[in-house]
Amino acid sequence: SSGINAEYGGSAAIVEHKDQVRGRPGSGSDNQKAHMAGVENAPSNIEFVKSGIIDLTIHKAENLEKCDLFGKGDPYVVVCVNGHRVHKTAVKHSTQQPTFNESKQCFVSDVTKSKMVLGVYDEDKFGADTYLGEVQINLVRLKNTFFEFKAIPLSKPEKGNAKGNLFISLSFRAMPIITVHPPKTVEQ
Repeated sequence: SSGINAEYGGSAAIVEHKDQVRGRPGSGSDNQKAHMAGVENAPSNIEFVKSGIIDLTIHKAENLEKCDLFGKGDPYVVVCVNGHRVHKTAVKHSTQQPTFNESKQCFVSDVTKSKMVLGVYDEDKFGADTYLGEVQINLVRLKNTFFEFKAIPLSKPEKGNAKGNLFISLSFRAMPIITVHPPKTVEQ
């Protein structure tokens, strides 16, 4: 499928050509769908799918596990959305209470099926970095709410609780995807 950016009403939209229809039949007329997205006189072969921008700020972490034998840790955070790495913070040296204050925006095509994982690691100069824990967020939770400077405990999914908390702000801004289907041909 080919994607084309189109501007309307101050918001960007992704236009894709599809051979099959996604969505629920009877979920509103094409004119209602076009009006909701700010597109006038939309053809009947267009449908709109919930999508948007995730706004994430990683503020800080506190009480992280001490992994280094000499001195304090050198933590950083790796952000993955649906298994794809989208951001890595700067490494904060010699601290178990790092302040990051880093923001990232990323597009998700379907917030109801998206998951974000924020993995916290300790940088090791002489070997593999040490996994300290993670925060997992099913982004469907953002559909009707947002987090602002929220402390979330780290966990290790296979081992249970980890030591420390990650402070983040997280929100979702809806941005429709316009999917254009090839017109149906009428055989004569």
